[in-house]
Amino acid sequence: MTISDAVTAYLEYLRNVARRQPQTLTAYGYDLARFARFMEDQGKTDLAAVDPATVEQWMASMSDLSAATVRRALNSLSGLFKWAVRFGHATSNPLDHVQRPKTRRRIRKAPRPEEVLAMLDATRGSTERATFLAAATSGLRRAELLTLTWPDVDLDTHRLRIRGKGDKQREVLIFDDLLPLLYALYAESGLPTTGPVFRGRQGGPLQVSTLTRWFAHWLKVAGLSAAGYTLHSLRRFAAKHWLDSGLNVRQVQMLLGHENLQTTILYLNYDLDEIQRAAATVDFQLRPLATA
Repeated sequence: MTISDAVTAYLEYLRNVARRQPQTLTAYGYDLARFARFMEDQGKTDLAAVDPATVEQWMASMSDLSAATVRRALNSLSGLFKWAVRFGHATSNPLDHVQRPKTRRRIRKAPRPEEVLAMLDATRGSTERATFLAAATSGLRRAELLTLTWPDVDLDTHRLRIRGKGDKQREVLIFDDLLPLLYALYAESGLPTTGPVFRGRQGGPLQVSTLTRWFAHWLKVAGLSAAGYTLHSLRRFAAKHWLDSGLNVRQVQMLLGHENLQTTILYLNYDLDEIQRAAATVDFQLRPLATA
């Protein structure tokens, strides 16, 4: 099987069977196209010609890229070979014998409550405000905001059914600030039984470009354009707020939809200033034990 044919078939599998998100398909397609071009330059077009040494040469050719980008590319290629082995197009995965470059994990800060309130004040209209609160209080990812439909909204039990990464489903809570806005959108939309919850100004399904433009506006009006926040920062804020409000880390894991608890622990990292403020409230005075 040629590499080109394998990449095409694998991406079709991810799209139609694994139900991966469009953003994931785009990233995988870009990485695998880069690998196919590299192999063509080597005069090799067959999947069977790929061995660990070849993969290491490809990795070396990406020395000008960040370690995180190289790791993603290697993971994309490994996914291709896992699929190929499963369906009999390859006998082994050469990536099993290749050392991935280590990445330095950056601390990604979440907005402070006062910053979230400033962004919330910058929202224009009920749709923007509801979209913002769905991210900042219910922790929805960008793709989850765009694909949320009315059949997934249970206003009676205050729950959202979310189709997350890999078409996995989870339930999250509709918190008090968001609930009346969803009721208002539901009424404004004519009590629909289907269709997207969040729509653009022209009435069509909310697009990534519109959401990106909204978020840039919120940051600008709140004076936070230089803060380095992304829409995903609101999801981080939601997670940390849940934890600070009394939920335990397992409960936060369930609401976020993380398979691995370690992912949630890393996701919730606090910077040293936060830890110091929390430590200042801890009473470490030692007292003599009471005697009978």
